[in-house]
Amino acid sequence: MRPDDIPLLAMLRDTMGYHGARQRVIAENVANANTPGYTPNDIPRSEFERVLAGQQGLGAVGLRTTHAQHYGGETGGGSAQFRTERAPDSETTVNGNSVVIEEQMVDANENRMRFETALSLYQKSLNMIRMASRSPGQ
Repeated sequence: MRPDDIPLLAMLRDTMGYHGARQRVIAENVANANTPGYTPNDIPRSEFERVLAGQQGLGAVGLRTTHAQHYGGETGGGSAQFRTERAPDSETTVNGNSVVIEEQMVDANENRMRFETALSLYQKSLNMIRMASRSPGQ
């Protein structure tokens, strides 16, 4: 059994994938803080919900198996592609740039906390599985 076969672990993995992708988008926004005409991007929450819906089998398509030991053909996790959209901050400078560093830092910090929470739950779940699979007395 692979960890991805456990729905909770697959969901947590996809959660970390979403927050990792969002962190890259926020970092790109900060890197372009002085670029004239740049409008910041973000990954909408609906993209995350779309990936979770696919994880729960709502609209997911798998291969038909002919033997109990065949894998269902699901793709590995963490490879989900998230669509970004323009998300202007509250201010626009004279040169047309609308990145507000303070707002991006707040978003980055919130995103980091959510990623770390999912990571902690993932690690604790794996530790519980390891503990349950040990022989008594070890």
